[in-house]
Amino acid sequence: MTLNNEKNWTIIQISDTHLMDQDHLEFVRMNPEQSFHHVMQHIVERHPQIDAFVHTGDLAQVPVPRTYQRYLDFMQSLKTPFYQVPGNHDNAEHFPFHQQQNKVHVIHFGPWSMVLLNSAVKGKIDGWVDEAQLNQLEQILQEFAQQHIVIACHHHPFEMQSKWIDQHKLKNTQDLTAVLAKYHNVKIVLSGHVHQESWREWHGIQFYSTPSTSVQFKPLSDHFALDEQAPGYRILQLNADGSHETHVERVLHAQQKINVEISGY
Repeated sequence: MTLNNEKNWTIIQISDTHLMDQDHLEFVRMNPEQSFHHVMQHIVERHPQIDAFVHTGDLAQVPVPRTYQRYLDFMQSLKTPFYQVPGNHDNAEHFPFHQQQNKVHVIHFGPWSMVLLNSAVKGKIDGWVDEAQLNQLEQILQEFAQQHIVIACHHHPFEMQSKWIDQHKLKNTQDLTAVLAKYHNVKIVLSGHVHQESWREWHGIQFYSTPSTSVQFKPLSDHFALDEQAPGYRILQLNADGSHETHVERVLHAQQKINVEISGY
């Protein structure tokens, strides 16, 4: 997608939908399909000028072809470009990669470029960006040195001060940041996985996580705990001059009564 450099671009980040193989089934005592559709309805009603969606992983809780196909059918009906990176709950054999799973993908929005990284590792909860992808990322940052860069992956690179989820962060953050530190055009890194909103700045790069469209994790918790916060999504406005604005919106009517005493998922 190569478009004009004059406009501003609106990107919506959604994450951690945890969809089941059947739309009536529950995940931690709530219906993730229903919550997802409430969130998407909120988005399309309030933000009619969307340039793209990016889903930062754990698209499926039951990662079988019909789960992904149902998601694809719905997203295609919106007539808006959409992209996704896999999470630890996803299955790479069935996951709808933009092109192919071992390739770093780049999508262009005028003077901005969004880079999709796969941090999911088969059979593991925690994340890793392999050497081949890091090499591709470096080549992309060199090739598009005049572009403003957004990177999207599933796993959070930096600690959330929440012991249980920080065990399952991106395990080779220092390898990723070693690449990023060489370039001044990386502006934003988006991640999912933590089911909560966060922000951190490192070397002038803004690192953001976003709430889940399903259940939320309690912040600053040593042990697994659910939060009563409503589902949500992140809005990014990418400006032609390289600046950006972002905020999270919560969807109160999407919240269902959950059992916050559940000890895992």
